[in-house]
Amino acid sequence: MNCEMSETRMRILQLLKMRAGMTVGQLTEALHISQMGVRQHLVILESEGLIAYYREKQGRGRPRHIYQLTDEANSLFPTTYANFAVGLMHEVAKFNGPGFINKVFRGRMKSQLETYRQRLAGKALRERIEELARIRDEEGYMARFEEAEADYILTEHNCPIAVIAQEYPRVCEIELALFRQSLGAKVVREEHLMQGSHKCCYRIPKTKE
Repeated sequence: MNCEMSETRMRILQLLKMRAGMTVGQLTEALHISQMGVRQHLVILESEGLIAYYREKQGRGRPRHIYQLTDEANSLFPTTYANFAVGLMHEVAKFNGPGFINKVFRGRMKSQLETYRQRLAGKALRERIEELARIRDEEGYMARFEEAEADYILTEHNCPIAVIAQEYPRVCEIELALFRQSLGAKVVREEHLMQGSHKCCYRIPKTKE
């Protein structure tokens, strides 16, 4: 993020990244500041080309303004030099064939799996998922853990390797396998950034251990 940006405006961008779209009222509630204060920050962010809004009709009342991030704002979140990495992969594939890239992904997954398992060792399923969420958050995925009645939910609001995943979708399946093997549990992806959602959402059924 831009270090010169105010903490409140950075928080607004983070909230819009995580929730896809919010009204002034929702932002006011989340930030615990006045609507006037929220609107002042939104005006600045809009002038910088970082947010935009659309009108949502609601019955006979006045339409609501829903604020969203622009593509320029999305570029502020971690990408881990993905464009550079994709360029390198293209060059590697020229000499070794496209199948070699999948071998690279699998090799990377083995290294991640070893690291993840060290941090998850000795924990119950709920604790493993919480720790996995912390790991992924540290890696720039803006990951969050939730508990539902029958399932645990792991949500990722950012994808640092989105550019790579667009070029090589196989990496997403390898990532799903990484979660399953790390947790030693069933993991179902229910929402996917690469399929038009604003997040990747994984459901892990509760089990008796």
